[in-house]
Amino acid sequence: MQRFIHAASKTAASTPASRRRRVRPPISLLGNYASLSSSTSSAAAESNNQHDPPPTSIKSTIVQRHQRPIYVAATRQHVGKTSVSLALISHFTKRLGTANVGYMKAVGQQSLQVWDEPHLPQTIINEGEQPKEGQYVTIDKDVKLVRDHFRLNHLQYADMSPILIPRGYTKSYLDGEIDHQDQLADIRRAYLNIVKSTSSSCNSGRSITICEGTGHAGVGSVVGAGNARVAAELGADMILVANGGLGKAFDELELNRSLCLQYGVNIAGVIINKVQPDKFDQTRKYLTKAIQQMWTGPNGEPAPPILGVVPDRPYLGCPALADVESTFGTTLISGSDHRYRHYDVGSNLQGRSIGMTMVTTDLAAFLRSMSRQPEGSRTIFICHATRDDVILGFLGEYRRRVRRNIPFESALVICTGCDDGVGDLSNGINFCSEVSEMIKDTGSAGPAVLVASGYSPAEAAKQIRTMTPKFNASDARRVSRATEHYEPYIDFDLLLEQTSSVTEVKAVVGVTA
Repeated sequence: MQRFIHAASKTAASTPASRRRRVRPPISLLGNYASLSSSTSSAAAESNNQHDPPPTSIKSTIVQRHQRPIYVAATRQHVGKTSVSLALISHFTKRLGTANVGYMKAVGQQSLQVWDEPHLPQTIINEGEQPKEGQYVTIDKDVKLVRDHFRLNHLQYADMSPILIPRGYTKSYLDGEIDHQDQLADIRRAYLNIVKSTSSSCNSGRSITICEGTGHAGVGSVVGAGNARVAAELGADMILVANGGLGKAFDELELNRSLCLQYGVNIAGVIINKVQPDKFDQTRKYLTKAIQQMWTGPNGEPAPPILGVVPDRPYLGCPALADVESTFGTTLISGSDHRYRHYDVGSNLQGRSIGMTMVTTDLAAFLRSMSRQPEGSRTIFICHATRDDVILGFLGEYRRRVRRNIPFESALVICTGCDDGVGDLSNGINFCSEVSEMIKDTGSAGPAVLVASGYSPAEAAKQIRTMTPKFNASDARRVSRATEHYEPYIDFDLLLEQTSSVTEVKAVVGVTA
């Protein structure tokens, strides 16, 4: 039999006018499609009767769903943009399948070098064409985290991180050494490759791409690659992430919304993060009112919804020893097996430090303090390099607990800087070589000890207390904790409704012998 189809497309009549998005400048590489065939007319059922002549045509309706990319931006730095992105990827990999989820960070800053092995099905485009060879590429650090943790092996590292802004990039751009159009072309090309990689293996009928921004909507504008500008280039809908609160939170949302309006970027919704548990309901109620009252369009266009309100979880803000290493530009000289052990270094209601102590007492008082620590407690002790007695006491307590089979999870930061903040003892008075060897002899499974060169104990304590812990590709526990915490508070069904459109295709299928 020979089959032929004549189709005419129209927007689904069932879609309410309030849900229709305003017209934006389209680009040819927009998102992914899924088609679902509806039931045919009664003529199709009658065709099964062998006594009736075969129909000349069958009327059918095909529903096509267009899923736009989702761009995650924040109102400012350190509000949980990466945490939200991780939660989205975690949910959609489980919902749609890993191979149907794409991710990119179009503009990155903090980078690292990785080996990028070509994905074979995508590199062999024509029959007989040889695959490309692998190569080292420099990518944003969050890209490695996402690809490795969620096993997005169908994506290329290079496509996931097309633009990096290292030191000196801005000057080169303003001097005309970097072409603006070439820069945008690199982003478009990378996104197209990601869409191809996810769509080619899409068996569930739907694929999705998450684009993570860098900071607030305007970050990158000086080089013509601000978040709002890139989102517009990709035809993406944006999620804005803001910290909990009312007045300040809305003010920051309003500032970022203005850039989205300037570039014609649709805001799919808002996620409020790090909300105090006792103000959870209040925050949702009044921010919803504010957004509905202030953001509803002049012609009744609906304001974007709040997609989620996420309560604060202090653990996610607790630094790991890897964060402490990064802060001081050093590595653990012992206890490297505990690099991703987390410590609560905040303050209690009395303002006293939790989980961090500067040792200013004599040895006897220090030993009494450590001996009173409950089993499994974690404290970062900070002392000066001249306190050999404290260092030896720390090692002694570790060995005592090992002999008694009691867990020892405290850490020691040894500082070499002067208390007046103008000197550096790192090249002068260091703890003696014999003590250093004793520390190293405990090995990677021993107590966690590191040296903060050039910092006084007070300066080191301030750095640790004020640091913002970041996700690390090797810290799988923190990533899992974050996704487990965020996912229950985000309305993913509403997100998909806000970021997709449905069209009906009326088809006439003819059948001839």
